[in-house]
Amino acid sequence: MNIEIDNKYFHSELNDKTLVLYMNYCVFLEQETFKYRDQLLDFLDEVNKSDSVKVLVISNDHSDFNLENYKEKWNALYESKNYEGNILRVFRTYNQLLLKIKSIQKIVFSVNSKLANTMLFCLSMAADLRFVSRDFYIDNDNHNFVNIPKGGAIFIESSLMYVNPVKMLFLSDKVFSQDLYEKHIVDEIFNQEELMERILTIATRYSKFDYIELESVKMIEQSRSNKLELILQKENDYLLTCIRKKKNLSNPHDRNLIRIK
Repeated sequence: MNIEIDNKYFHSELNDKTLVLYMNYCVFLEQETFKYRDQLLDFLDEVNKSDSVKVLVISNDHSDFNLENYKEKWNALYESKNYEGNILRVFRTYNQLLLKIKSIQKIVFSVNSKLANTMLFCLSMAADLRFVSRDFYIDNDNHNFVNIPKGGAIFIESSLMYVNPVKMLFLSDKVFSQDLYEKHIVDEIFNQEELMERILTIATRYSKFDYIELESVKMIEQSRSNKLELILQKENDYLLTCIRKKKNLSNPHDRNLIRIK
């Protein structure tokens, strides 16, 4: 089975039984045809069925991804005439990918080496193990709601629910790798130059296990999965309401308009 992929939003590399997927998170902001979103979801289905993959590593170290570019694309959506529909499509794409990752019957690693905001970092909560580079941090710049905490609902279903995500993710302008490690949000911190080598070494160990050996501590019961999907859908409505309220306050001509979902 061919489980290699390469396009402007993501590409993969197979290292023995470990598949590394490098993602340009701007795929969330794709608006035209959803061609790449659908391709990514189909690809993850193929990975899930593949016997040649034991561990999936999702990394944001894509050559075309950087947070500033993401912000520019988000700002264009936020300032667009049809901002509600555009942002709702972003949220729905995000939900689909998060739930897909959560359902994969493999060990899933998340790797963040390039800067991210809260929304993008929350996607890593769908993984089983989270790794970051030592110079990684979460940027809490919230111009045009670019740092809206989409995906924050996954904390409810995670084993880290004792951590207050509001305090963890928004207390400071920047949340550094050491803070994330001390709060057990990430599992290991590595220097950038050794990051992938160390992760592949860890992945090799996990690849020696069959999924069934880990299933009892990894797998979400279907009822919990359905609950998470419902929570993420409600999160869409609530966050869109927050954006709408802020935009109306900043635009006096819209203050008295009644908005219907």
